[in-house]
Amino acid sequence: MTREECLECKVTSVTLVSVLSACGSVPSVRFGRQVHGLLVKLEAGDGVMVVTALVDMYSKCGFWSSAFDVFIGVDGDKRNLITWNSMIAGMMLNKESERAVDMFRRLESEGLKPDSATWNSMINGFAQQGVCGEAFKYFREMQSSGVPPCLKIITSLLSACADSCVLRHGKEIHGYAIRTYINRDDFLATALVDMYMKCGHASWARGVFDQFYAKPDDPAFWNAMIGGYGRNGDNESAFKIFDEMLEEMVRPNSATFVSVLSACSHTGQVDRGLHVFRMMRREYGLQPKPEHFGCMVDLLGRSGRLGEAQDLVQELAEPPPSVFSSLLGACRCYLDSNLGEEMAMKLLDLEPENPAPLVVLSNIYAGLGRWKEVERIRGIITDKGLDKFSGFSMIEVA
Repeated sequence: MTREECLECKVTSVTLVSVLSACGSVPSVRFGRQVHGLLVKLEAGDGVMVVTALVDMYSKCGFWSSAFDVFIGVDGDKRNLITWNSMIAGMMLNKESERAVDMFRRLESEGLKPDSATWNSMINGFAQQGVCGEAFKYFREMQSSGVPPCLKIITSLLSACADSCVLRHGKEIHGYAIRTYINRDDFLATALVDMYMKCGHASWARGVFDQFYAKPDDPAFWNAMIGGYGRNGDNESAFKIFDEMLEEMVRPNSATFVSVLSACSHTGQVDRGLHVFRMMRREYGLQPKPEHFGCMVDLLGRSGRLGEAQDLVQELAEPPPSVFSSLLGACRCYLDSNLGEEMAMKLLDLEPENPAPLVVLSNIYAGLGRWKEVERIRGIITDKGLDKFSGFSMIEVA
């Protein structure tokens, strides 16, 4: 038996399709290209299953043009609806929405009709890009064609409405959910709460929350309420929902504690914040992440407890810039020049092209009347070429 025959016995196109799927998941285009080359060598690179896998792999690796070359390089009988769906989804994934639209319109030229997956690629693609109007355009086309939308499409649309604060479209989806009896699905209800909260209608979000006599035990459902109340400035309601969550024996997760600690910070409730911070460690075994430390540093800093805030920062192996910025802001409020200079210099090391920390430090010295230090800091700004640009604002006129 020759080496090539031995290779063919050990490796089949089915095996290589599985490998291509793994390459797309990693992603690893270098290894994916090697597999592609092997498929060509084995003369097994033009089957429908293989072509679809190659399109999917290249798209997920960010090489949409390579995916398109594979797609158009085979005859029509080597492409089925799944192949078209993979190509359309790949274009949307790589933000080539105009090409995706063109592919979508050409699909019927090969005697194929869009299925739920095709519509989902178009709707979800536009939704993720924040083009809410186009997402709804295809949603309505989908309904007109008689294809029922799946739950994934509905939640994608709600997410787009939430991110764009488009309440009218969000209410339209809510109405559809009620008419089709899917409004009590936990995942959908969470998306509805999030949408109404982000659109500033906390009372309507509460209505969705209260429709459940037995509340879901998914912390994401509760987090949408807690974070939403915090976003809308109703921190006391956020605390009440958190307390109710604990009473219902729903286990909070890391995101829950970020929202609660943020509410503590905005209301200046230091003791409550320290209690919650200890709770996540002792009662739930959750290790605080930089965002939790950031909330605590902000809370302690706002309350003038700068030493405790600094001690917390030192517990982090690599504090993110946001933590240093929060403590520097507190130093500005309490005119602590020593700690302020330390934080400003740390920020300058992390973000050498950002003049904001030095400007804040200059303002601290100005507040103390230490004008020589002000000149020194402004000299550093000039020497590093970090002079501030004039600010400007933009508004959109409807």
